[in-house]
Amino acid sequence: MKKMNNPDSRFPTPDPLSHTYCVIMAGGKGERFWPLSTNSLSKPFLKLIGGRTMIQLTVERLLGIVPKERIFVVLGETHLAIARDQLPDLPAGNFIVEPEGRDTAPCIGYAAIWLLRSDPEAVMVVLPADHHIPDVDRFSKTVVRGVGIAASGNYLVTIGIKPVRPETGYGYIKAHEAFSSSKDGFCFKVETFVEKPDFNRAAAYLEEGTYYWNAGMFIWRVDTVLLGMERHMPELYVNLLKIGDALAVGDKRHISEIFHGLTKKSIDYGLMERAENVLMILGEFRWDDVGTWSSLLRVMEPDDNGNYTSGDTICLDAKDSVIYSDGTLVASIGISDLVIVASKNGVLVCDADHAQEVREIARLAEEKQGRTKA
Repeated sequence: MKKMNNPDSRFPTPDPLSHTYCVIMAGGKGERFWPLSTNSLSKPFLKLIGGRTMIQLTVERLLGIVPKERIFVVLGETHLAIARDQLPDLPAGNFIVEPEGRDTAPCIGYAAIWLLRSDPEAVMVVLPADHHIPDVDRFSKTVVRGVGIAASGNYLVTIGIKPVRPETGYGYIKAHEAFSSSKDGFCFKVETFVEKPDFNRAAAYLEEGTYYWNAGMFIWRVDTVLLGMERHMPELYVNLLKIGDALAVGDKRHISEIFHGLTKKSIDYGLMERAENVLMILGEFRWDDVGTWSSLLRVMEPDDNGNYTSGDTICLDAKDSVIYSDGTLVASIGISDLVIVASKNGVLVCDADHAQEVREIARLAEEKQGRTKA
């Protein structure tokens, strides 16, 4: 580890997070959870883990950091009604509706412009709606520390997770130079972001010890992220200013027109990989993005045969499988390492090692449904 440059005392803890806002991105389709997840009922609104939906669990975690009045959800019009139904305690004005999905950079920029109008000193905590984080106290402490760092200067703060296996489904962050330290641990300068690797590279990252899973969670001041977009994504920035003007006069039609012309781009590719002021703090809490059906075997308690079952199921001599029923009896005999899901939208049977490829099945099923309706 390189010698650190700065003492952590430069990062004062905000009092008491009075300008902090949590922004939940809930616009994804969650296609890898087909046939349960669809365009009208996407992954954040599913009860995949226990009796609460993913977005409900996310909001509950955040209530230990900020009051409900400072929790915002960015989503599409299609999911607005179900989001309000599942989150009745959130103020109606805290649902930020995107005219259409244009990936995470426009999503985050839109939320930043939204918050800037009411609080120019706002610090944004940006996170997905559908991750599994059971260690709520450790998560909260990590976020509070990140807010203190982000509030103190022109820093784009991300949270990295120490890898525990060679994971090919996650992006990685390389960080080894310490920027500061405190009793809560190191804050690192980010060297680079790495796309999802193959197994051999993921194994090498694990062994090297300077690569961390990219959890897709960010903390920054609103003015900092907009300044970064002005420098590295100027076209988006100019359009965000126009959206801000349209918000001021309530011109929804103009906002839709601007959104339609935005380039689809992720915040990682558009900003984080290019900026020089990116810092990473370590998230020392259990985390999983619950990206596939087979990931439920990691986050849920399996039975004595290594299976995770939900709904109306019967299993005889089944091992290491996910069997999920949404209303239809599913019976299995003599199987292993499979994913079996039955819902009103279809039936999925796949090898657990191919769960990442369910997205392609979802795409093909949507195409077939479109041809049938035509």
